[in-house]
Amino acid sequence: MPHPSFRALPHARLLPSAPLLLAMAGPAMAADPPGIVATAPVELPPLTVEARQWKEDVQRTPGSVEVLTPQELDNPLSGGLPAAIAKRTPNVQIEQSTVQTRIVLRGMTSANTALQDPLGFFVNDVALPHGATQAPRLPDPAALEILKGPQGSLYGRNTEAGAIKAATADPDWTSSGWGSLYTGFQDGPDGWRPTVTAAGRVSGPLKDDTLAGSLAFRAEDARGTGLNRFDGSKNGTETGRWTLSGGLEARPDDDTDIRLKSVVERAELGKARMRYLSGPYATGRFTTNYNTPSWDDSTSAVQSLRIDHRGDGLDLTSVTGWTHYRRDFQMDLDGTPLATLPTLSTHRDDALSQEIRLTSADPQARLRWLAGFYAHREWTDLDFQIGTPRVRRETTIDQTGLAGFGQVEVGLTNALRLGLGGRLEWIGQSGQQTLSSPAGRAAYGRDLHHTTLLPRFSLSYEAGPDATVYASYARGYLPGGYNYGTAVNRGTLTYAPEHSWTAEAGVKGRFAAGRGEAGLAVFHTRTTDKQIVDLVPGGTQKVSNAAEAEIVGAELSLTGRLSAHWTLFGSGGLQRAKATSYTVNVSRNGALVPADLSGNRLPMAAHATYALGVGYDEGERGWFGQVGVNGSGPYHFDSENTLRQSAFALVDAQVGYRFAAVELGVWASNLFDRNVYARAVRAPLGVLAEDGAAREVGLRVKAVW
Repeated sequence: MPHPSFRALPHARLLPSAPLLLAMAGPAMAADPPGIVATAPVELPPLTVEARQWKEDVQRTPGSVEVLTPQELDNPLSGGLPAAIAKRTPNVQIEQSTVQTRIVLRGMTSANTALQDPLGFFVNDVALPHGATQAPRLPDPAALEILKGPQGSLYGRNTEAGAIKAATADPDWTSSGWGSLYTGFQDGPDGWRPTVTAAGRVSGPLKDDTLAGSLAFRAEDARGTGLNRFDGSKNGTETGRWTLSGGLEARPDDDTDIRLKSVVERAELGKARMRYLSGPYATGRFTTNYNTPSWDDSTSAVQSLRIDHRGDGLDLTSVTGWTHYRRDFQMDLDGTPLATLPTLSTHRDDALSQEIRLTSADPQARLRWLAGFYAHREWTDLDFQIGTPRVRRETTIDQTGLAGFGQVEVGLTNALRLGLGGRLEWIGQSGQQTLSSPAGRAAYGRDLHHTTLLPRFSLSYEAGPDATVYASYARGYLPGGYNYGTAVNRGTLTYAPEHSWTAEAGVKGRFAAGRGEAGLAVFHTRTTDKQIVDLVPGGTQKVSNAAEAEIVGAELSLTGRLSAHWTLFGSGGLQRAKATSYTVNVSRNGALVPADLSGNRLPMAAHATYALGVGYDEGERGWFGQVGVNGSGPYHFDSENTLRQSAFALVDAQVGYRFAAVELGVWASNLFDRNVYARAVRAPLGVLAEDGAAREVGLRVKAVW
């Protein structure tokens, strides 16, 4: 049964205000507003993606690929990349908490606080070893590609659930620039708290037609909504974030493009965000009870050098990447005024990678192929201190990876295409840990070596010029790793990879003379060797490969242009994600007992999710606006299914006017101030939870030149 404190939580519902707003807009969709000269309907522009490492229309890709445009991402309602994905993509949940940023796609999650995630995250073609947690905010985003289902045959490790491909905009070859400033107010427990965000970009040619450059920045400062009951402090949830993005593009000849891109971000965040929902230290929303300062500082840098050379029948692509990530935090782990030592962590990760791809040049050829090689080196250092009395674990991990991959697509007929792909990947890791505690000091280590074959098969049929039917079957995996936070010996230090197979079938296409696009997909995933957290005698934890899971689901997405000014978007997802075999040790009344969790729902995997919105835009001069609602059915935070988030619906809205080069708009996110918990865990003194984003209203000014 759910914990009593969660049964008492108010169940959110789809407020009548949201459909009312949409209904009010309905009659206007049939025609342009009075005073506006009617124009011919405008087709949706075609979208070109590189989901399969070559350029093609998204409607021809035999798999689930969703795209968020730069205009959708450069919007105060987006809330950053993870939040923007959840607002537009079905079967997605977001954990944006003080512990981690996690995008749960189609019910697939990693062991809690693990260093690796089953959803790969790429910035400017470079993989981020720690996924969304490491991802910087992009001041000048290009289109975002969301690839669902296993992507290991082309992208390798950490893409068992899918991949997110984010990028900064390429430099412009004509001089351009823009700047924006928006101020908002968040609805906190003692009134409205201010937020300010400034961003801008300049770009243009640096040398004739051979070299162009760009420079963009983003600065965010927010007081946050937190209130500490212990000392009255209001800075426990403050946010300071500064991001710089730069790019150079060189064209030494007609057949070669060289792009050098860099993104660097510094974030300084308050970490006093977890509060008790039950027990003697329970507090209200956004109100904590910390007696120790809690902060979280991080630096993330992503450097990318991409070279594209078009040859005679053959294209060459080289991507060289370097990522740097450092995180330091201090946290009052018990969340109370009790005299306990804070948790301290210092985490540093550096990674170098090199990828080379050869691709057939003719996209219309009956036979199209790709072959590539990938290598990476990664160095990780962690210093983790927890508990009273103090327990300290110092961990170093060196990792090397090599992979060869390729894919072939053959046109069996003019309409029927067969795709075969695969990747052979080897990863070698060497980890050492030193454990220091009042009981003494111990040092141990272990090496991991894994070779994995990741095949993918697809079949697609073009049912006319505007529709594609497809089916695919692919293997995914999440590499093994190291238990840096709770290991006590060599046996509890490491865990092995998990593996899965996913079958998917779908149909996608355009309709109404190109004014609408729709996609429907069904999928089935079976996971073996699933990585889970298990208790061991002595009260500590290990990560083991002791579970199996099954996920079955369906997804529908729709985008349509109703007239020259009105657009509509919607999506819906259904899934059943459950553990089919899951036996684990749990703590009951101070004793360690085995529990069979088979049949339980997987964490953060709602049965249903949905989004619906309508937008209006008169173009370069005139009015624009948007109303959207996204929601979810209930889901659990824990494998035991005792901590439950109730169903919710969130409403966002904005309206504004463009005066040629200047844009002015007002907006509101989480308009009706629904609380969706970012995280919940069970602790000895009660249930701890972290509140989600509060209602925020703001004003934005943007100038373009």
